[in-house]
This record gives sequence, C-alpha cells and structure tokens, in this order.
Amino acid sequence: MNEISEIKKYAKSHQVPIMQDGGIDFICRYITEHKVKSVLEIGSAIGYSAIKFASCGNDIFVTTLEIDLDRFIQARQNIEDNGLSDRICVLNEDALKFRTDKKFDLIFIDAAKAQYIKFFEIYKNNLSEKGVIVSDNLFFHGMVQNPELTKNYSTIKLVRKIRRYVDFLKNNTEFYTEFFDAGDGLSVSGRRNKINREEIFASKKPDSKLNVKLVAFDLDDTLLNDERDISEHSVEVLRKCAEKGIYIVLCSGRAENGILPFVRKLNIAGLQTGRFIIAMNGAEVFDLHKRESVFEEKLGGGILKTVHQEAAKRDMGCHVCDADTIYADRDTPWTRKDALMCGLNFKVVEDFDSFMEKGHPKILIPAPEEQVASFMPYLKEKLKGRAAVFTSKPYFLEVMPYNCGKGQSILWLANHLGIKKIETMAFGDSFNDESMISLVEYGVAMKNAQDEIKEKARFVTEYTNNQDGAAVFLENWVL
Repeated sequence: MNEISEIKKYAKSHQVPIMQDGGIDFICRYITEHKVKSVLEIGSAIGYSAIKFASCGNDIFVTTLEIDLDRFIQARQNIEDNGLSDRICVLNEDALKFRTDKKFDLIFIDAAKAQYIKFFEIYKNNLSEKGVIVSDNLFFHGMVQNPELTKNYSTIKLVRKIRRYVDFLKNNTEFYTEFFDAGDGLSVSGRRNKINREEIFASKKPDSKLNVKLVAFDLDDTLLNDERDISEHSVEVLRKCAEKGIYIVLCSGRAENGILPFVRKLNIAGLQTGRFIIAMNGAEVFDLHKRESVFEEKLGGGILKTVHQEAAKRDMGCHVCDADTIYADRDTPWTRKDALMCGLNFKVVEDFDSFMEKGHPKILIPAPEEQVASFMPYLKEKLKGRAAVFTSKPYFLEVMPYNCGKGQSILWLANHLGIKKIETMAFGDSFNDESMISLVEYGVAMKNAQDEIKEKARFVTEYTNNQDGAAVFLENWVL
C-alpha cells in the first residue's frame, strides 16, 4: 500500500476513520507556514495523517500513538512503504497512560472523542514554547451543531462530550483557542501570553437556550443582594420559572428555618416546583409539603468531638445547629454573627461534647480570617477521607460528612424527581458551592464569585448578585 492515495482508498473501503481533505490540508499548511518541526499525534489509525504531516518537509519528525494493535501494525507498514520510518515513530501505546518528556511544536488530538479533555490535560505540558494543540472532529458530521441528527443514545452521549470539550476550550484560562470550519471542524489552541481573567470569565456564556428542569441557588452573595434580600425582579423571574414547571431549589449552608424567610419571599412553596429546599450545605433535603427531611447525612460524635477539641486548643469556639437554634460551646462575636445572619436562636451548651454524641449534619468554627486560614490545612489533613473541610466565608470554617455537599444533594433530588443530570443547573459564588458548580450539568458562577469558582464553572453571569445576575441569566438563557 505504497501510495498515499491507496491508503486513502483502503480507509474508505474498510471504514477506517481518517481526516477529511479540508482538515488535513489545513494542518499541512499550518505546519509549513509556522515552520513546525516536531509533531505528536494521538490516534495513528493506519498512518495516513502522520505520513501527510511528515511529507510537508524533510526536517519534520512525527511521533504517533495507536492503541489498536492491528492498526498499529498496518500504520507501521504504510510508513515503511513510504520511506518515512526514519522520521515517523509509531508506537503501540494507550495515550491515556503513555508519558514522555519530549516537547512538540504541534500536538494533534484525533483519538477517542470522549477522552479529548483528558488528552489535552495530559499532553499540554509537552508543548514547546510556542506550540499548539490541534483537535479534529469537533463538528462530528454535523451532529454537534444539529443534535437532532443523532440516531441513538450512545451517539447522543458522544456528541454531548464533544460539546463539553468545546466549552472546555472556550473557557480555558491557560489557552486561547480558535475554531475553524476546515474538514470536520478543527480547533487550534495556544498558550496565552498574558491571562486576562475577567475577559475570559465574561466569555463564559451559552451558545443557545438551555433546557433545564431544576435550578438550585446558593443564597448569600448569589441570589441575595448585599442587603440580604431578594429583589422584586429576581422574585418575578424565579416565579416564572416555577410556574413553567422548573423546580426552584434554595440551597444554603443555613438550617431550615434560616432558609424559610426566602422561600416565603418567593411565594413558591405551595407549588410542586417549589416544595424542596437543601439545607446545611447539602446535608439535608427538606420537603416543605410533607414538613420532613427526605434525605439527611450526619457527622458522627467522634469526628465532632475531634473538631471541638482541636478548635479549643487554639482558643477557637465552634457550634452546631438544628432547624431553629445554634448551639455553641461558648459565646463569641463570631458565633453571634452566624446566628444573626441565619436568623436563628442562640444557646450556649456547657457539656458540648456530650451534646454532640448523637451526631449533627455539620459543625462550624467561626473565627477571624487569619485564624481560619491557619487552622484549615491542619484540620483538612487530620480529617482526610473522613470529613469535608472548607470555608463558606473567610471567617467560617465548616466540617461536613465526607463526600456530602450541595452538588451531591442536588443530584440526589434530581434523581428522586426523575430529572436527568443534563437538565440541572446551579448558581453559586463561594467554596461551599464548588461541588454543585462542578457536578450539575450547568454550573453557573456569579460575576462576583471567587475566581477559583468561576474557573470551574461552565458559565459566568454577566451581572453580580446586586444586579440580579442569576435572574438575568435565566431570562436570557432559560425562559
């Protein structure tokens, strides 16, 4: 199979996927115009594209990976037949496991589409200083732009993953990506010389209307403005969503009674789509119609005592709470601050360790920011694998059951209601919102959110919590 044209004919007759003419011509022009000397290809197939790349110049070297043994053997033979064995190194390797220290001017991703994000993350460090990553098949025969063309569930899943990869490229803070119509859709990603985070975050918007059936909202600094209130405009938009059949779920670190005033403000509790709230940062899902918890997780007394003892060593207080009262080991301005914010009663418990034996959904250590920042790494390490440790505010250090957060509870509720993950959305701003931003299909960070949360989010609102950012986003992309 000496001639390149013969390889192409063989691929067509034996249904071996190779690049379309427009795509291969685009990359060959790029190699020539940008004086590319080294290429890493992920997905050799039978060697067609590797041969084309190496043929762009006598000083171009290609390393290409192929996991399928039969195709690897065929690729090696085709490369040898074309007299390119000295400049094309074909390896029978799993690209997800293969590692090399070599640097390349161009890395070409054309293997398993569902693994594109992993390939990108694994091999980005193998780029030369001005190198680029090129990805193929981003149109996937037109199905990415027109999902109605998909014929079966496996194809729908694959198209969904390609769309996620496109979102990943668009929202990447380390790389800038340009998209091209050549072939079956190509992207070229290069490192940013200077990262303008705000510009990147501002570009994290949907391309079209989103089909969602459940939307969860953090309260403080997300749905609530700085006056700790929900604006009339936000109330109107959320009611429209609920009346349209979209579940509206308030999701907070507060206890049940600390959330209820905002449920009343929305006036949706009487609707089927407004009957659920998520409290204690995900440790409890509460059904307002039945007036009972339908899901609950607790920390055991042993972990609670450990946290209390470690905090006491540092002269830091801590507290737990139920639906209407905060129970503290001592009275401090920081504990009172939480009670005031949440609108709960306050009580000091003398024998705090005994009080905690029955277990509680979470324990909170309120203290000055510098004390919290110093204590958190130690506590994280001590409770590693046993409990989740994070800050909801710089002065609130929280400990919760392991692998139990807002995101897990939202997905539990969605499943309970027969709602698919792809139909879920969540708005948040801080570190206790990270799980829901990461786990739901459409994680939306507020414009005023922590940068780390905006980086993880799929989308970022155009406006802050004081400008009805969540409501405007829903108006533009959901309603």
